[in-house]
Amino acid sequence: MQIFVGSTNPVKINAVTQAVAETFPTAVITSLDVPSGIADQPRSDQETRRGAYNRAVAAMHDGFDQLKLKQPKTNKNAEVLAIGLEGGVFEMPDSELWSTVWACVVDAQGNTFESNGARFKVPDTIAKAIRAGGEMGPVVSKLMGGKDIRRGQGAIGVITNNFIDRTEEYSVIAKMALGLWYGQDWQKNASIS
Repeated sequence: MQIFVGSTNPVKINAVTQAVAETFPTAVITSLDVPSGIADQPRSDQETRRGAYNRAVAAMHDGFDQLKLKQPKTNKNAEVLAIGLEGGVFEMPDSELWSTVWACVVDAQGNTFESNGARFKVPDTIAKAIRAGGEMGPVVSKLMGGKDIRRGQGAIGVITNNFIDRTEEYSVIAKMALGLWYGQDWQKNASIS
């Protein structure tokens, strides 16, 4: 199995690696620097979802190009997937700012499988800076003395005192999207009357 990850961020690569470890321990995971096609700080669920989709589609496209260049005799029966992960924020009706994560898996036939979760209320100090035009990662990094948290523990790691980190946060969402692809034929085994 070949899985293309639409990012070179080690958090996202490690999240996908963790997500597939049990079911696909021999999967080859390749990271690709692809654009999300959205703002650096997505500000709605819809925009964040679109970013994950865009990353997955671009990773599939670029990944196939890379396979043709580096592995011209790739087994055509092998599974090839691409996954995009995107984090963003959105406003609740009561004006609270919440964090959200979307994952999108695209298979070689162009089918998409999406999941969403890891939602939490953004603390007011961080929300205020984001509303003023900031991006969550740099805002929290600045609060932590300049340490780049996007490629490590993430905002969730800072807020929870590393009880959960960004890799774990993204891994669950990635595993869910991959699981939707894996179980897509579930109805063939169901006895629906």
